[in-house]
Amino acid sequence: MLFSAPMGPESVYAKNPDFIQRNVAGECILVPIHRRLPDRNSIYVLNETGAEVWNRLDGRVPLRAVIDDVHGLYDVAREQLHRDVVTLMTDLLSIQAIEEVSVAHGPTG
Repeated sequence: MLFSAPMGPESVYAKNPDFIQRNVAGECILVPIHRRLPDRNSIYVLNETGAEVWNRLDGRVPLRAVIDDVHGLYDVAREQLHRDVVTLMTDLLSIQAIEEVSVAHGPTG
């Protein structure tokens, strides 16, 4: 089991609109724009893989699908990518850059 509770493979995450993304000199930078956020004077730099994950968080796609999609881009063991993505998501949750969203499932689940 690579996911940690409560983060599961079907968990869906959305970006906090109080963070803006800027690409500067080939780096993806997250900047909090509201004073109520912790570390509001900080900026966060995502590595290439982190930026790929960030760009796929749309509040609709489960984390499993995000990992599957990103796995197709890199020559990395799936288990290592899972661990890295879970670490990234934990970090993004801790700074409130993302939040888990509820997704309604249809009659087929």
